Amino acid sequence: MARKNRVDFTSQDVEVEPVICPLCERAIPDEQIEYHHLVPKSKGGKAKVPLHRICHSHIHAAFTDAQLAKKFSTIATILEGPTIQKFVGWVKTKPPGFEDEAEERGRRR
Repeated sequence: MARKNRVDFTSQDVEVEPVICPLCERAIPDEQIEYHHLVPKSKGGKAKVPLHRICHSHIHAAFTDAQLAKKFSTIATILEGPTIQKFVGWVKTKPPGFEDEAEERGRRR
């Protein structure tokens, strides 16, 4: 029995859509994707959204797990927070691969 010819596709043939951060609406480079549990895992959450590392860190710096579980369990409600609004206004002006050096220093400690 003869085999059917398969068409070989290389990764160059298919353009991959960039992942867009729902918080700042910028494209997320592959090395900066982090997944945020809308309701923290410690509170029983399962749904996740991709975010920039810097956006994810800022959410957790602005809100406690209890606040995230009770009041800020969607991107829309997170965006209502005044500190998040200020942050998003600032970070939208940065290139997609931007990382805050101070934040990176804090992660190593």
